[in-house]
Parts: sequence; C-alpha cells; structure tokens
Amino acid sequence: MNKPDPLLFSIQKMTIDMSLIDRKHYLPHTNRRENDIEHSMTVAILCWYILDKYTLDLDITKVFKYALTHDFVERYAGDVPTFASEAERNEKVIREQESLNRLSVEYKGFSDLVTSIQKYETKEDAEALFVWSVDKIQQLIMGDLDNWRSYAEKPITYDEFTKKYTELLEKSSQYTRVIFEGLLEYSKSTYYDQPK
Repeated sequence: MNKPDPLLFSIQKMTIDMSLIDRKHYLPHTNRRENDIEHSMTVAILCWYILDKYTLDLDITKVFKYALTHDFVERYAGDVPTFASEAERNEKVIREQESLNRLSVEYKGFSDLVTSIQKYETKEDAEALFVWSVDKIQQLIMGDLDNWRSYAEKPITYDEFTKKYTELLEKSSQYTRVIFEGLLEYSKSTYYDQPK
C-alpha cells in the first residue's frame, strides 16, 4: 500500500533531521548542544512574547512561519556559527542557496513552506527581519545562561564579541532595536572575557 500523503512523512523526516543538527551553544549546565529544532521553537516563542508585550504591528502568522523555518536551509547546508571566518561565511551563502534550491524541489507540494523559507532568506519584509533579529537576541540569552561557555571555548574575545554584536545590532529590526541594545549592554557586563 502506498503512503497516503508522502509529504507528511517527508516533513516529519525533515524535522527529525533538523533535530540532529547541533548548534554551538550548549543547553545550560549540560554537555549537550542546542539543536536546530529546539532553537527554532525558542525563537518562535521569543518572537511571540515580544509581539505580545510591545503590541507590535507585525503579522504574527508570518512571524511564526519564519521563526519555525528560518534555519531549514541548514538541513543540507549545516550550521555555520556567527563567529565563523569570512571564508566560512561566504561558503555558507553558497551552500544555503544550494540547499534552498533542493528544498524548493522536494517541497514543491508545500509551496507555502518554500515561500516562507525564500522570503526569510531575502529578508523581504519586516517580519523576516524581526525574526532574524530575535534569532541574534536568542544567541545572547543562551550565552549568558551558560556563562558564555561556547564563546570561551573558541575563544572569542570581548572585543570580537562586542564588534560582531554591534554590527548585528545595526542591521537589526526597528522592532527589536531597544531590546537588542539593552541585552547587548547587559551581556557585555557578564561576558567571560571582561576588559581589565
């Protein structure tokens, strides 16, 4: 007997695959790294909280779609951390485009999924940039909750940390700017590599 709807099985397989992609952050007080599914769920909930708290004029449906799928290109491209080298970041762009092309073919029967991934990748609207910004905010929260362990392992100096997150803040959504800025200032005060 044939599967009644093969895409149901394919979607489940994709979420399983995403749960096997480890990110650089540890789950606090464990030796297990956060995976892409845990990360995406957290970004979605943080987005929801911020939307609700500040009564933002953004489309919550779009936000949820972007938050849940924002890293789906990592299914075939893998995760590249924020502090990767320029060469690694350039390679990431190529691999993620190839992955997006592949996902677009595999999920052509779920065009809304494909469209959401594509729009997030191009930051086509305010909702996509909002989710991108909350994704960066979530990294800071994870770092602080685990005493910056993954940053110390690299190691990423205070100056590197400050420079990178200031660049990200400047690119962030107007809807998250104040939150991001406050969190960055707080994070500088708890960062493992404090200036002497």
